[in-house]
Amino acid sequence: MIILHICSINFDPFSGVCVVMPQYLIEQAKLGHQVALYNSRDSRTDAPITQIPAMDSFDIDKMPEPFNKPDLVVFQECYRKEHLGIGKYLEKKGIPYIIIPHGELRREAQKEKRLKKTAANILLFNRFTDRALALQCLSKEEYDATDFGRRKIIATNGVAIPEQKKESFSKEGLKLLYIGRLDAHVKGLDILLEAVSKCMDQMKSNNVTLDIYGPDYAGRYAHMESLISSLGVGEVVTLHHEIVGSDKEKKLLESDVFVQTSRHEGMPGGILEALSYGLPCIVTRGTNLGEKIRDNNCGWMAETDSDSVAECIRRVISDRDSLADKSLNARAFVEDNFSWSVIMKDTIASYQKLLGEN
Repeated sequence: MIILHICSINFDPFSGVCVVMPQYLIEQAKLGHQVALYNSRDSRTDAPITQIPAMDSFDIDKMPEPFNKPDLVVFQECYRKEHLGIGKYLEKKGIPYIIIPHGELRREAQKEKRLKKTAANILLFNRFTDRALALQCLSKEEYDATDFGRRKIIATNGVAIPEQKKESFSKEGLKLLYIGRLDAHVKGLDILLEAVSKCMDQMKSNNVTLDIYGPDYAGRYAHMESLISSLGVGEVVTLHHEIVGSDKEKKLLESDVFVQTSRHEGMPGGILEALSYGLPCIVTRGTNLGEKIRDNNCGWMAETDSDSVAECIRRVISDRDSLADKSLNARAFVEDNFSWSVIMKDTIASYQKLLGEN
């Protein structure tokens, strides 16, 4: 197949879309498909993929061969105004496209800025989603919670399996870790900090700490500082600026449990990455991975509220002898279900089925 991916991103290393999207192209190319990326922001990645410079006005005929005649166009994200004009253009040309909304169209996400999104959907984006060959949801949970488009498929994200893995856990105390965007609402960091405030005594008496890493964007770092101060959890919670590359890997391997308490997600790459290193996880149902992590004994699932998260933290403290087994399960679970080689074969099969039926 000839597949053209379209995005409007700046390759922020803390954006899940920016991280996984180049991997889509790499893995699809490995399977023998001709794949290229068109980024309307004209920002480039160092990943070894074919990249087409942005145009003042999108024109498929000016694309280098064979991408001037793609079999399929894949939009990464829905709510990008640049995508609307390109979508109309492709519709006129009779070129099929799919949209990967990355959780943007879930009911939970639609509740945020509801009036603004409702107006934008009616005036602009409903046509874009309705004319798509399909919406690609990243989990069954996202599929069930998405009410847009004429057709939906499930084709999830994957993760690269690292060479290193968790070998031992802290002999004294426990180190909890979160790495990601400091979006207190979507990522549920307010829920997490409230949970910590409810089990502070147990954490202090058992030498349990939580490190939070993320970039400062739109005042979010200061907001997190304010939350930590107002909830009085500074004794056990430490806020840090972003961490990437080898420093990030070192921190993952040094920690005992990864924690992510999102209200809603598409498919959270941070959790998959932590699991790939053999790090057990505390996650909420809103991450879309909770039941899988629970059922495969890779960690603990909480409901998306602070009482439930606090109870999971207490269970980690009492179940610390199970960490080694959960670590082995985590690594095996990701290798079997979320390695890119496994994921992309299924994704391509879904694309081919859609095109055949179209």
